Amino acid sequence: MQPSIVGSTSFGILWTKTYLPKERWYAKPLVYTPPGRKQLVFTASNQNWIRTVDAVTGAPINARQIQPPFLQSDLGCPDMPDFIGIVGTPVIDPNTDTAYFFAKGYLNNAASGGVAKGTYKFYAVNVLDLTDRPGFPVLIDGHNADNDPARYFIGGTVLQRPSLTLIDGNVYGTFGGHCDLFNYTGMVTAVSTQPGVGVTGMFAMEAAPGAPFTTDIMEQKGGKAGIWMSGMAPATDGARIFVVTGNGQGHENKDTPASGRTPLSTLDEVVANLGVGGGKISLQDYFQPYEYIGMDAADRDLGSGGVALLDPSVFKGTNGVRRIAITIGKNGKAYIMNADNLGGFKMGLGATDNILQTIICPNAVFGGAGSYPLEGGFIYFTPVGFPTLAYKLGLAQKGSPLFSKVGQSIDNSAGRVGVGVPTVTSYKGQPGTGIVWVTDVDGGLKAYKAVPDASGNLIKINIPPTGGLNKFQRPAFGDGRLYVTDGNAKVICMGSPVSIPLNCTGPVDFGDVTIGTTKTVQVQCTALIPITKINGLTIQNPTFQASNASLLQGSLAKGATFSFPVVWNLTQTSIRDENGASFSSISPGVKTSSLTISTTNGVAQYSNQLPITLQGNEVSDAAFLSLSPPEVDFGGIVVGSPGAATGLDSAFIIANIGSSPLRILGYAYTGTDMDDDDGALTFSNVTQTQGGSKIGDGFTSSALPAVGSIVAAGQSLTVPINFNSAKVGNFQSVFTVWTNGGSKYTLLTGSATTAPIGKLEVETSEGGWDGSGIMDFGTVSAGTTKTRRIRVCNVGGSPLTVTKSKPPLQTELLAQNPFADLHEGQSIAQSECAYASIDIAAAPLAPNNPPHDVLDVWILNTDDQTFGVQEVQIRATIVSRQLGSTYDNGTAMYSYLGCYLDTNPRQLQKQYNLGIANENGICQKTCQDLGYRFAGTEYKVQCCK
Repeated sequence: MQPSIVGSTSFGILWTKTYLPKERWYAKPLVYTPPGRKQLVFTASNQNWIRTVDAVTGAPINARQIQPPFLQSDLGCPDMPDFIGIVGTPVIDPNTDTAYFFAKGYLNNAASGGVAKGTYKFYAVNVLDLTDRPGFPVLIDGHNADNDPARYFIGGTVLQRPSLTLIDGNVYGTFGGHCDLFNYTGMVTAVSTQPGVGVTGMFAMEAAPGAPFTTDIMEQKGGKAGIWMSGMAPATDGARIFVVTGNGQGHENKDTPASGRTPLSTLDEVVANLGVGGGKISLQDYFQPYEYIGMDAADRDLGSGGVALLDPSVFKGTNGVRRIAITIGKNGKAYIMNADNLGGFKMGLGATDNILQTIICPNAVFGGAGSYPLEGGFIYFTPVGFPTLAYKLGLAQKGSPLFSKVGQSIDNSAGRVGVGVPTVTSYKGQPGTGIVWVTDVDGGLKAYKAVPDASGNLIKINIPPTGGLNKFQRPAFGDGRLYVTDGNAKVICMGSPVSIPLNCTGPVDFGDVTIGTTKTVQVQCTALIPITKINGLTIQNPTFQASNASLLQGSLAKGATFSFPVVWNLTQTSIRDENGASFSSISPGVKTSSLTISTTNGVAQYSNQLPITLQGNEVSDAAFLSLSPPEVDFGGIVVGSPGAATGLDSAFIIANIGSSPLRILGYAYTGTDMDDDDGALTFSNVTQTQGGSKIGDGFTSSALPAVGSIVAAGQSLTVPINFNSAKVGNFQSVFTVWTNGGSKYTLLTGSATTAPIGKLEVETSEGGWDGSGIMDFGTVSAGTTKTRRIRVCNVGGSPLTVTKSKPPLQTELLAQNPFADLHEGQSIAQSECAYASIDIAAAPLAPNNPPHDVLDVWILNTDDQTFGVQEVQIRATIVSRQLGSTYDNGTAMYSYLGCYLDTNPRQLQKQYNLGIANENGICQKTCQDLGYRFAGTEYKVQCCK
């Protein structure tokens, strides 16, 4: 995918396909090219439909429903409405043209049956015709965990959400729960791809002796520790897989430090390295955050994101760290780990985390991290309701890998759960062509240039709107096209029209060009169709120059060729890269631009715009200082919290992007804005403290390079920094570095607050509020709707986050806006409240129906660790009109039986003509006074018994 093409008018929606009502795709599309055949797209839906379509046209190839899906109404969990079938993304084995996946349904392929009869089957189908491979499907239910045989698999209680992983003839699937309901245990299951072998391994994430146990499938005592990872697959680099778990119950480690190499039976809130060989699964290593028990209490699941294993050829240290693993979850902390030594529990200094780095994000992240191994190496996160963030790899002075924030998108993601993991593409692995793709449940598909500009902006690439996409998606790519799905039964293909008039050299690479010089490259083009005229060209970046006069004049026959020169002119370019300057920032590094040729075509239905990518590397002969990012915002720290013991960590990068050695001449900081016009700036020298170098009030660095240090050409130093304060307030430091290659500054900001405090209240019938947690609507007349509200208020000193929200979704008892009000990830500012409305929508009933009760709960939790899981009890009694004689409690003596046809001979043999004033109540009273057990009204005036 070339950025110039993606951002051009020729890129758009090529086709969309809409299928069944209420059909959704949680599994991502798979693009596959069978040997000797056309490329196809394989999809698998919540209704257990699998389909293949032509990747270019979307034309159907094959379709099949493999079994009826499980019904969401059997669960009481609203996360996935209507149907639950194939949820985890399948995996295709190109050696056998076989797609593998798990599907949820019922015993004996029934259409319903409740939780106890829910099952999971493992399928292997021929991608070419969607028929089952011999020996498949395999029933998973009833198999016992190898590490705790008392625990066995019950398909009705679990959900297979993450994508699948295929290793050496075994497919690995992972399982979590439905809204933490039922007696479930997180499981990793291995199934052989060979017919007749079946399940080869099953590993329980909560096991004896530390985990609770019960045989009652409805009781929540299975240990939990589900694996859902917002749909990410278990990461692997061979004979091991990495998974992340959520909330659990065992807590075997309690508060005692433990090595990740020692056995642990309760693997909740962990990153686990599991050995896999021959389908057998065993624990090799793990990492568990030091505050995992508090994370459990506040529903800050570590497992809302998966593990990203980074490219070891780029993302590594010089201190022996050969492979980096990253995870990030609901607590907004990115844990940067050594994949070969994850860190255990509380094995770091001061009984904290023994990992490479912790990055604090401003909100929860679902789906995990994306990465880009070119141009120095970048990673990306998209917190709920915040911009997509970019961090660049660097090295600390001792050679340890260290990431620094270098940019972010200008726009925010959706303020609710569902944004997918950032996905990065490039064009043939060439620098300057990286694109970060983000799927958003509100904003649709978004695209950004992978490397931030000098101002720290991820430049947005404008693409046609798709509308909101389904939760936790990522695009699938193939031959210049991409595929996504939305929440309205639609599959969308985007790309550049294949009908282009010219085939031109692209991308045009100028290589290294020194500032103050020029370089010319010839662009070669061939006409693919008859072209009436070349109208001209435009170039985005004015330093790249070409003349319309150099283009071929007149018409071109099909197959005709021409060329024209493009000049990269850096003779008028001087290095002007001061912080806060109003002119354009110019600095050494890879630069790209787009050249667009406009044509008048001799054949209809061909594009008349052809974008070509121009790229090159600006080089400075002198030393040149780059200090990134321009701002380091630490966010907030809660004074007195466990995290305040170590403060918040981050980093900045001192880099020499010139061609001569860079010498550091000095440092200083000021608390005043650099653009303050009120007078001269007052700088303070850097001083040494117990925590290292003081680089501002509240800010320190444990490894600031000494004055006089040399940074070689093309090299960089990543400087770790820390923010901490024992007093409440907002803190700022403008930290400046002086070198022989210029001076730069970065703004450091942070705040210290008191903890958030959540207060849950329900609206009373009088319009007031109470904290009972019980919402009793009393009696509600059939055919009417009553509405009351619940609210969560933040009476603490820092933002409060809703970490769990499971609203009621019954027919007659339901949340008005279940996916918007009090949603997971919602932030509530201090001294503010968030509200949600609940309706009792009583269905119309005929008179004299017996009353019936409706009951449900709204499950809530926040990151206030004293809040705990709250279940708002909601109840109402729905009553119909009661006609005729009644008992003392107001219930009618005659119960409604229905409408019937009374033919000859008459069943109700006596008729009383009660006149035009007759109605059901009068008739029933008449029959009751006469001692009759039945009463019926006919023809308005007749009362019969």
